[in-house]
Amino acid sequence: MISVTWGSCNATPCIPNTSPSGPQGGNFEVTIQGDVFSPPSVNVPRGTTIHWVNHDSMTHTVTSDTGLFDSKNMSEGSNFSHTFSEKGAYNYHCSIHAFMKATIIIE
Repeated sequence: MISVTWGSCNATPCIPNTSPSGPQGGNFEVTIQGDVFSPPSVNVPRGTTIHWVNHDSMTHTVTSDTGLFDSKNMSEGSNFSHTFSEKGAYNYHCSIHAFMKATIIIE
């Protein structure tokens, strides 16, 4: 397995640092910028913690389509994290801007 760890990243696309890890996850950052989640689809191992960071000047949310997680309102510079312990596909959106959608796939 590969653990993906993101540092501070101001470039698009961000390039992760990767290193071998144990049987479960690591960390992965999804940026919110330009009214999009980037990347819009993520495939990561079980146990990965996803960190969302809002780089937009407007407020956004990270809201699970099934109610599993909800960041509430995130202003510019705010962040939200969730650890995924079960395999599956997790669709989410911004509850303020319904056109903003993305997916986390846990393997």
